Amino acid sequence: MEIIQSIIGFFIAIGILVTFHEFGHFYIARLFNVKVLNFSIGFGKTLYKKKFSEDGTEYSVGLIPLGGYVKMLESHEIKDEPSDLVYKNCFDKQSVYKRFLIVAAGPIFNLILAVIFFTFVHFSGITGMKPYIQEITNSQNNIIMTDKKNEIIAVNDVTTKRWQDVRVEVLNTIVNGDDLLLKVKTDNAINNINIIYDKDILKQEGDVLRNIGIIPKQPLLPPIIGDVQDDSPASLAGLKKHDNVLSINNEPVNNWNSLSNYIQNNPDEILQLKISRENDILDIILVPSRQDNNFGYAGISAQRKYLDEYRVLVQYPLLDSINKSFRLTYDYSILTFKMIFELFTGQANINNISGPLSIAEFSGKSLSMGAVYFAYLLAILSISLGVLNLLPIPMLDGGHLVYYVIEMVIGRPVSDKIQLVAQQFGLAILLGIMILAFYNDFTRLL
Repeated sequence: MEIIQSIIGFFIAIGILVTFHEFGHFYIARLFNVKVLNFSIGFGKTLYKKKFSEDGTEYSVGLIPLGGYVKMLESHEIKDEPSDLVYKNCFDKQSVYKRFLIVAAGPIFNLILAVIFFTFVHFSGITGMKPYIQEITNSQNNIIMTDKKNEIIAVNDVTTKRWQDVRVEVLNTIVNGDDLLLKVKTDNAINNINIIYDKDILKQEGDVLRNIGIIPKQPLLPPIIGDVQDDSPASLAGLKKHDNVLSINNEPVNNWNSLSNYIQNNPDEILQLKISRENDILDIILVPSRQDNNFGYAGISAQRKYLDEYRVLVQYPLLDSINKSFRLTYDYSILTFKMIFELFTGQANINNISGPLSIAEFSGKSLSMGAVYFAYLLAILSISLGVLNLLPIPMLDGGHLVYYVIEMVIGRPVSDKIQLVAQQFGLAILLGIMILAFYNDFTRLL
């Protein structure tokens, strides 16, 4: 069931993002009266095609859903003696400024789509975990928190309400090489805590927050199962909702944290659980699977009623949602550009590059959590797709934009010979990135 959900989520996500990207090219091309011969979602063998008029655009769906294209009329494809009127419909006969706008429209539409999704998310409201901390190990003084709820309310004066907010601001700070200052609220005061971090912290694997010494506070919940995911290791083992886990491998389990830690630290290991179910004591064998981060995964969650005090609903009025969505899209775009630069310059860990398998997994999980979480993921993926396509790499939109900028400067197009060589270079780069992304995906699965 989880695999099917991931596949469905992947196709929905890629379908929406690619379609809107290509629609950007299509819409601006038609706005400038450029004839569009084909609008395709996907590559390879054509599964479906449709024309609404004999001389109109052909719409098609390809077998491989990892992209799409908009094929526009070029003057060299005209068989008959072309007229000035026909030339006006050719892409290559447009001014360099119009060609620039047509090519740039795809990535720009992805950023517009991100704003739309973020607006939906913030207007509808999204639930997250409050950023309560247990310990900070890399501050000027090692700080161990008490049982009180110590909440990060701002990172470098930017308000944070969820752990996701904290993570984004911390990444922004690290990428910029700035000082990291947390504002932590306790019961009676607000403390400013300066975090000391290694400048090469992005080269490390794992969660960036834990790598810089911020340990989230985990709620002390009873080891009672609140939910069991279908087709998960826990489901296959026979665990059920309301089961109370008493011990693992004869070691007592006192709370949900100890249960969760035991499972996470023992992937692919045989665990003997003693549980209490409706006044019966049962022995169950559980073998947690290995997740992408090498932690064990069972597919169980705690009872929600114990998590309410740790949850927060982030919701804004419509105008505030739109305003925040523009700012968030801008922040994510800049952060993505900077992270890509860090990767290409060797200042970040290349194992952080994810491919289609990871996207499918994230899509499936977010889809199962509801429309708001799926929309949030789509917004982030749409930004990533838009930013990637703006990179100055031949074969991508950004590569063509570089050609047009050069043409604006020197007054003539870049020669076909130079474009051909650059295209081969760009293809090699893209293939390298794809191979690395697939390798990382398979490594996480193994």
